[in-house]
Amino acid sequence: MNHFLKGIIVMVGIIIVNMIINIVCNINGINLNTTGMSTVSSICAIFIYDRWIRNEK
Repeated sequence: MNHFLKGIIVMVGIIIVNMIINIVCNINGINLNTTGMSTVSSICAIFIYDRWIRNEK
């Protein structure tokens, strides 16, 4: 259960960062590629979660 909650925390953090990036880019008229953003976001979430779990072990 502990790992599940840590995964949720990382996921929510990545979603919040993505929302901020998309709002700023939309205000400035920049359209982002959703496929590229989701790929980069998921890879970042995996690395952040892996580092967090590694520190626990």
